[in-house]
Amino acid sequence: MKKSLIVLFFSALFSVAAFAQSVQEGVVHLYAERNASAKATFEKALAANPNNIEAMYWLGQTHLATDNIAAARQVYEKGLSSNGNAPLIMVGLGQVELEEGRTAEARQRFETAISLSRGKKGDDPNVLNAIGRANVEAKNGDAAYAIAKLTAASQAAPNNADIFINLGNAYRLAKDGGQAVANYTRAIQGSPALAYYRMARVYETQKNWDVVTENLNKAIAADPKFAPAYLRQYVMELFYKNNYEVADQWVQKYVAVTDPSIQNEMLLAQPKFVQKRYDEVIAIGNKIIAYKEEKPSEFVYRMMAYSYMEKGDTSTAKQYVDQLFANTKKEKIVAKDYTLKAAIYSKEAPDQVVNIYLDAANEDTTLRNKLLILQEAADWAKTNNKKVAEADIRLALYRLNPNSNPAALFQIGLPYYQGKAFQKADSVFQAYSRAFPDSVFGYLWSARSLASIDTSGKQGLAIAQYDRLLQVAGTDKTRLKSYGIEAAGQLANYYVNVKADKAKGIEYLEKGLEFDPGNVAFTKAIDRLKASPGKTTPPVKKSSSSTNSAKGSGK
Repeated sequence: MKKSLIVLFFSALFSVAAFAQSVQEGVVHLYAERNASAKATFEKALAANPNNIEAMYWLGQTHLATDNIAAARQVYEKGLSSNGNAPLIMVGLGQVELEEGRTAEARQRFETAISLSRGKKGDDPNVLNAIGRANVEAKNGDAAYAIAKLTAASQAAPNNADIFINLGNAYRLAKDGGQAVANYTRAIQGSPALAYYRMARVYETQKNWDVVTENLNKAIAADPKFAPAYLRQYVMELFYKNNYEVADQWVQKYVAVTDPSIQNEMLLAQPKFVQKRYDEVIAIGNKIIAYKEEKPSEFVYRMMAYSYMEKGDTSTAKQYVDQLFANTKKEKIVAKDYTLKAAIYSKEAPDQVVNIYLDAANEDTTLRNKLLILQEAADWAKTNNKKVAEADIRLALYRLNPNSNPAALFQIGLPYYQGKAFQKADSVFQAYSRAFPDSVFGYLWSARSLASIDTSGKQGLAIAQYDRLLQVAGTDKTRLKSYGIEAAGQLANYYVNVKADKAKGIEYLEKGLEFDPGNVAFTKAIDRLKASPGKTTPPVKKSSSSTNSAKGSGK
C-alpha cells in the first residue's frame, strides 16, 4: 500500500538556494506519491553535492515509502559514515530500526539526535518533527512519543504546517479523530492539499462520504497534481459506492499524475474486474507480468487466478494461484487466497482441498477466523459428498473450539462411517459413548463400524459394543426396540457360529424376544437350536442395518 508522505521543511540547513529548490521539488513528488520522480530528484541533488543532508534524508524516506528498508539503511549508514553528527540522518536510521523492530536502539538514536541538535533556544523543531514523523510512519512507532515530540515542535515553530500535519497523523494513529482534524486545520494555510486530504481520511473511517468528497475536492483544487486525492476518490467509488464507471474515471486521472508503474496497471484493472470484463483484466495482467522493471505483486497473480476461474478455465487459474502462493510472503497471503485456491483445486485436484483449508486455519492467528475457515471447508466437503474429508474437518473444528459440545461427535463419526473410514468412525463413536454412556447411538455405530472391519465376524470386534448396546436398549424396551433386536441378533450369530456356544446363542435370542415377543425369526431359531443341539444352523439372518448407511439411525 502506498504511504501518504508528509512534507518537512528544513530550509535553515541549506547553503545553496538551488539545492534547496531541488530537494523541495523531490519532496513534493514524494508526498504526491510520485516515488520514482522523487528518487531521481534526490539522487541528482546528491550527485551535485554528496554531503547534502536533506537529500540523503529524503532519499532514505523514498526507499521507506516503497518498503525498501535495506536500501534506506544503506543510505543512512553511508551518510553517518561521512557526517557522523548529522541529527537528521540519525533520525532516519532510527526510523529504519523501528521498521526492523529494534525499538530500543531507535529510541536511543532519536534522543541522541535531539541532544546533538539542541541550541540556545532549545530543541530543534525540525529534528523533533522528523522523530514524530518516524514514529507515525514506522510499523513499530510509538504514537504517544510522537505526540509529545511534535507538540514540543509545534510550540517552537508555530508556523510550520508540516509539524501540524504530522501531529494530526499521530493523533489519528492514537485514534483521536477530533485532535487529528484540529491539527490538520492548522496546516491548511501552509500545506492545503495535504491537510484537506488527511482530513478526508479521518472522515472516511466514519463513512461520512459527503464530507470526504468535499475535502478531497478541496485537495485537488489546491494542487491538481496531488495524486493521493484522486486515488481516494477512486477507492471510495469502487469499494464503498460500487460506482464502477465513475471509479474508472478517477483511476484514469490518478494514473495521469503519477509515475508509470505496475501498481497503476493493477488499479486500472480493478474496475474492469468487478464489471466482469475478464478478458481486459487478463490483458492487463499479462502486460504487468511482462514488465521487466518491477516484480509482479501478489495482486497480479490473485487477479489472474480469479479471472481465469470466473471464465471457467480452472486449469490456467491453477497455474496462477500456484504462483500466488509460491511468490508471496506468508504475511501477505490472506484467508480468501486459500478459499480461492480451494475453489480452483476442487476442480483440478480435489484430493488436496482439505489440506488447503487446514493450512489456512493453521496460518490464521485468530480463533474466530480459524473456526470460520474450517466451517467453510466442512460445508465444501459436505456439498461435494467428500465424507471422510468432511469428518476430518469437523473433527479439527471440534478439537479447536473450546466450547465444543460432545454431542457433535455423532456428526463427525457418521460421515466417517459413510465414507467407509470405519476405524476412525469407531474411535469417534466410542468417544461419544464415553460422553453419553446412557445413549444407544455411540454403541450402535461403534458396533456397526467394527462389524464392517470384521466382515466375517470371526474376530468378534463388535461384540463388546453390541453387548453394551443390548444393556442400554434394555432400559426402554419399547422406544429402543429396534436397537435391542439388532444387538441380540448379532450376539446370537457370533456365539452360535463362531464360538459354537448354542446355549449362549439361545440366551441372546431370548433377550431379543423381550423386546419383540412376536418375533417369528427369533422364535424359530430358538426352536431349531433346541431341537438340533449338534447342528450350528445360524439362528437369524444378519441384520441389514449393520451394513446399511446411516439411514434410519434415529439420530
